[in-house]
Amino acid sequence: MGAKIDQYNWSTEDVALREQYEAWVSTLNETYGTWRPEMPSSAGFVASVKASKLPGMGLIECQCDPCGAQRTRRDAQAIQEEQLTIQLVLSGSENIQMGEQQASLSKGDIFIWDDTQPIQFSVLEPLHKMSLVLPLERLRSWVPDEWRKLPRHLKSGEASAAMLGSYIRSLSEIDFANNPMRYNALIEAAIAILIAPIEKQEADCSLRSAQLETIKMRIQPMLRNPDLDLNMIAAKNRISLRYLHWLFEASDTTPWRYVVKQRLEGCRRDLQNTEQRHRSVTDIAFSWGFSNSAHFGRKIKAEYGCSPSELRREAAD
Repeated sequence: MGAKIDQYNWSTEDVALREQYEAWVSTLNETYGTWRPEMPSSAGFVASVKASKLPGMGLIECQCDPCGAQRTRRDAQAIQEEQLTIQLVLSGSENIQMGEQQASLSKGDIFIWDDTQPIQFSVLEPLHKMSLVLPLERLRSWVPDEWRKLPRHLKSGEASAAMLGSYIRSLSEIDFANNPMRYNALIEAAIAILIAPIEKQEADCSLRSAQLETIKMRIQPMLRNPDLDLNMIAAKNRISLRYLHWLFEASDTTPWRYVVKQRLEGCRRDLQNTEQRHRSVTDIAFSWGFSNSAHFGRKIKAEYGCSPSELRREAAD
């Protein structure tokens, strides 16, 4: 049985003229989350939305007349499931301000926004855009320290904009109802394309930061080893235990807390992966180096606010 695909099409053509803008505001909030709209300058308002809700991700194609809206800090703080939206402009123009970042978007531009900050937009001329919506946590799991520093405005003609734009367009052309996919793989592919330029930005990092990143990279393949300890990590990197602790001091965590957090992230991904529903919670915990299921359950609860079974049930829902 394939994964459930929710699709809907909406247009102001199906709404009475005097009710079109109110209907658009309702659709905007249902599709993108809470927004506080501005009244349009003209009486007539034309807009349409075509959305596909896929397991763990969403694709939204939107067209609208000039309009504007904002999301306050309080609105952002009230959002429970934080999302990352990669927006590709197909035609038209729009101004966006997120936090202290401002961008003027036109055809071929991409803007990447999330639900953690206040944001406002102004559509200047009829806009046609395609958005890929992903869980923000998936980006955090790839680059836990650098995700906030990612460039948000990718301009038409830049390599990163070309790669992401082509990927979003290709997704929009797939009939997912008749062509089931590994949706986790699609999400990971989008994140990988998004963070590809980070290495260039890290070229001027300090020796200490470079050494820390190297150690973190070497820890990854060791996470599933139940016998992993700090002495093993230090020996693998040919450094002393004291030096290992010193390297992690700059990242506001300890080496062992980092190990536990990475193991928990691995468990969370497996628990929420619908293709691993046949595996027990204990099996997943043990496969990531945990040796006590009760201890694992407490750690998951402390990190994510719910039990392993609840994490799995949320993904299934």
